[in-house]
Amino acid sequence: MKVNITYSLAEQTMVKLMHIGDQLWRISDERFSQWGLSDNHYNVLRILNGSETALPQTEIGRRLVSSRANVTKLIDLLEKKQFVERLSCTDRRVKQIALTKQGTQFIRDTQKQVIEFAENNMKNFSKSELEILSNLLDKLKVI
Repeated sequence: MKVNITYSLAEQTMVKLMHIGDQLWRISDERFSQWGLSDNHYNVLRILNGSETALPQTEIGRRLVSSRANVTKLIDLLEKKQFVERLSCTDRRVKQIALTKQGTQFIRDTQKQVIEFAENNMKNFSKSELEILSNLLDKLKVI
């Protein structure tokens, strides 16, 4: 016997956001796979590129878009590609991660494609609609 459930507008909206988020992750990962990376790998590179200094691996994990990412595995692949390097620290338990020259060049070489990809996927929105959507999503961050 089935239970008759009434879904609230809030719940319906959350389900839509989760579904869209999942779709965006999938198409984004497909896009980054041309370089042998995932969206999370590229996100690590962006985090390091935006930092003035090397960052502890734990800080990178905190700043990642996806909390489900295994930071150690992400760093391992990026190090293998020579996009990042692990630096020793006075506290041997902490590894500082720095962007290499190859990593910086990779971001420089791919930035235009990444922006065009985002622009193409958001092309159904006007600039003002994107600003509104961005502001609405900022309000959702408190969750």
